[in-house]
Amino acid sequence: MNPQNIEKVKEVFSKFLEEKQFRKTPERFAIVDEIYSIKEHFNAQWLYGRMKERNYRVSKATVYNTLDVLLEAKLIRKHHYGDEQQIFYEKSYFDKQHDHIIMMDSGEIIEFCDPRIQTIKQTMEDIFGIEIESHSLYFYAKKKNTSNN
Repeated sequence: MNPQNIEKVKEVFSKFLEEKQFRKTPERFAIVDEIYSIKEHFNAQWLYGRMKERNYRVSKATVYNTLDVLLEAKLIRKHHYGDEQQIFYEKSYFDKQHDHIIMMDSGEIIEFCDPRIQTIKQTMEDIFGIEIESHSLYFYAKKKNTSNN
């Protein structure tokens, strides 16, 4: 993500912290920088390790607490993947709605967007008289065996 967009996210985060009367710490903003500089999904332990590798002075508790605050601010999304329901996060600001294919054999996460899902969402809203705020759709897959045996 380009630096201007990261600065915009930090502005949104700063306003959120002010509204909630939460402390604005350099560690929280460093975590935002790290999250918005990566492309892939991540878990809290991976993020903590990355912060340590880059010599940030953050505790595990700070990482976990900041993830909770970023979720509340709607700057990241939380996903539960796999049989063990591992928790992964992804950035959500500037991000369009999308869904996921979780490759069970490799652990790869493939993002996709299909406009038909929006049509289904609209139909459900109309039928049930509701407003769907968000959704999650996961397909769990394995590579096809292409051998002719």
